[in-house]
Amino acid sequence: MRERETICRGQPIEQWSRDETDAIRRAFQQNLDHIEATSQAANAEGKIFFAKEHTLWLADPAAVTQYLSTHEYRPSTRLGVQVPSPYSSNPFSSPKNITIFPDAYLATWRPTFLIRHPALVFPSYYRALLNLEEEGFAEPDMVEPMLELHSTLLWTRLLFDWFCDRQAQSCSGRHREPILLDAQDVIHHPAVVQRYCELVGLSPEKVRFAWQETQARRDGHASAEAVMMVTLDHSTSLLKDKTPAMVDVRAEKRKWEAEFGGELAARMEKWVENAMPDYNYLYSKRLRGD
Repeated sequence: MRERETICRGQPIEQWSRDETDAIRRAFQQNLDHIEATSQAANAEGKIFFAKEHTLWLADPAAVTQYLSTHEYRPSTRLGVQVPSPYSSNPFSSPKNITIFPDAYLATWRPTFLIRHPALVFPSYYRALLNLEEEGFAEPDMVEPMLELHSTLLWTRLLFDWFCDRQAQSCSGRHREPILLDAQDVIHHPAVVQRYCELVGLSPEKVRFAWQETQARRDGHASAEAVMMVTLDHSTSLLKDKTPAMVDVRAEKRKWEAEFGGELAARMEKWVENAMPDYNYLYSKRLRGD
């Protein structure tokens, strides 16, 4: 979490100490090495490997810190990590590539983007942040910048568009279009999940829409991951009320006012309003079951 504290200060990367810069680069490198090792192990066993992450935390840290002060994405100094060969011989990153990875390596990923209505996902993330703070996994001064960073769909749209552009420019046909899922479809329309499985090589007949509840620890949460997964761990099926077919932002705002207070509710409403153009654009690109 110390690395995220550095990013959440919002200072330009040029003002970080060498130790801070090295620590963040090392954290990215360790995670990338783990992903690559796990992917290779899965391939050796004839399995498909999935890596799940918020789009924001694939973004180059210099761009993230800049966003905290400008609320815009601007290409900036790249922190850089060592990617596997042969991609390491071409370190070029195009301006529209928001990630810490060079273009040649990023293009080897086949992405699936999952979106959810901003009026549902932004307050949900804030509740999770408060739980992380309560459990000691987030410092109080991290809550505000983390909420700012996650209360936008900018990162998702930029990366989605990069993959779409890459596919459009490909003459070989090697690059496939990114897949985009909406949470409402995933929960309410099984045909979408079945179709997704077919596209990525999974067995549709093995999809589960119900399961046994995970046994909760009696001594409290063991990790930040456990805090974030508490709803899933205590569920036994898809929670359809989490993604209603229609979202009334005004009605949701009244709930926020009661839960968070008027000031944050007003800010939440503004974040949702600003995010809706990106959401509507992405929603129009979503995978459908038909």
